[in-house]
Amino acid sequence: MDVTRRIGEYVTRASMEDFPAEALEATRGAIMDCLACMLAGSREELADILCGYVSSESSAPVASVVGRGFKTSAAHAALVNGAMAHALDYDDITQITKTHPTAVMLPAALAASEEAGASGQELLLGYMTGFEVACALGESLSEAYYDDLGWHPTGPLGAVGASAAASKVMGLDPGQTAMAISLAASQASGLRQNFGTMTKPFHAGDAARAGVASALLVQRGFTASQDALEGRFGFIRAFSGGRDFDAGQVVENLENKCYLVESGIEVKKYPCCGSAHLALDAAFALLARDSVDPEAVERIDVMVDFDPPRSLIHSRPTSSLEGKFSMQYCLSAALLDRRVGLQSFSDEQVLRPAAQALIPRIDMRRIPGNEGRPSWTEGYHQVEVYLKDGAVLRQQAHRASSGALRGVTMDDIREKFRDCASQGLPDATAGEAMSRLERLEDEESVRSLAELLRG
Repeated sequence: MDVTRRIGEYVTRASMEDFPAEALEATRGAIMDCLACMLAGSREELADILCGYVSSESSAPVASVVGRGFKTSAAHAALVNGAMAHALDYDDITQITKTHPTAVMLPAALAASEEAGASGQELLLGYMTGFEVACALGESLSEAYYDDLGWHPTGPLGAVGASAAASKVMGLDPGQTAMAISLAASQASGLRQNFGTMTKPFHAGDAARAGVASALLVQRGFTASQDALEGRFGFIRAFSGGRDFDAGQVVENLENKCYLVESGIEVKKYPCCGSAHLALDAAFALLARDSVDPEAVERIDVMVDFDPPRSLIHSRPTSSLEGKFSMQYCLSAALLDRRVGLQSFSDEQVLRPAAQALIPRIDMRRIPGNEGRPSWTEGYHQVEVYLKDGAVLRQQAHRASSGALRGVTMDDIREKFRDCASQGLPDATAGEAMSRLERLEDEESVRSLAELLRG
């Protein structure tokens, strides 16, 4: 069962003709959205720390750090850009793997493209190839990987996908690509226990770094096995907890599915953990229909399609980062402010008395009868608001389950880019960048576009 080697062959032969127009359009949208998140994230404290760290290292100025005005090594650029992309938890997700794919694939493909002098089309193809590899691998794993074992899927799956993306952009042959994937698999990591701290976005950055570094090392002659995914002591068995996995499924699915369409890219409307988004959709639909005074709320029950807490591990948050991983705070902000945006997540907003008073009144539980089943089985959340006068208000929101780009339109992404990019680039520069991103496949070299995004 030559899974790793055959993935290397898939990556090498992949072409733009393998992907439908819908997948290409979604990829353009995902890249624009991720760069928006990256530019907004470039003003976060973790970006200051990481930029200080990589600046203190002796690195050749090869690849751009978006919004920060300097270049560093390709691996370091992937690290910082990936962490900044995920810093606000505003970046996209995909259903099959429950990961944040673009915050890993784009920083890896972008850094590799600058390193190699690649074109916009080569960057797009690297991203799409890495996305497909990560999804095919993720679908082969046990459900325990996602629900029970504590791994943050974005880190481990992202590292392997990023190595595929970087290998494609840099033109590695099938054997080299398989070894780069194996080398990245040994660096795969990320624990959900670190959610609500700077380490969660570090998972995305470190996965992107691992992918780029693996491709660069193998290109220089570094060796690794060519069976690190499927072997007896390999990735698939290890991250499945030794049970309920199907390594043979990886190549079959990779050759017969287009995950960009079948799993899709869900662009976020709110800068917080995706596990809270359906509940927020339900809350805002309820608030549009019924006027709710927060003072009149007795309690709120929210039923979700996963066994709590899963990712939303902070039921009593005391900081902005914890608030992003708290259903209780996210719904409190929705009721108090009638919006959840970038300004919702500061220590002051989380700790304000009105929010802290609402938080203990909100209870999150699995949709009855589905306890213990795989996450996202039901595909909807339900919010029930119990008022002190005895009235009960209910609203459901369902997960989008079809299409390559889900939950938003390209116009929504353009507006999000303008909003986020204003924090990292002058308006004229942001406008030019957005125009060029809409025609990314026409860029002869990514380097000039990266210079624009660098600021």
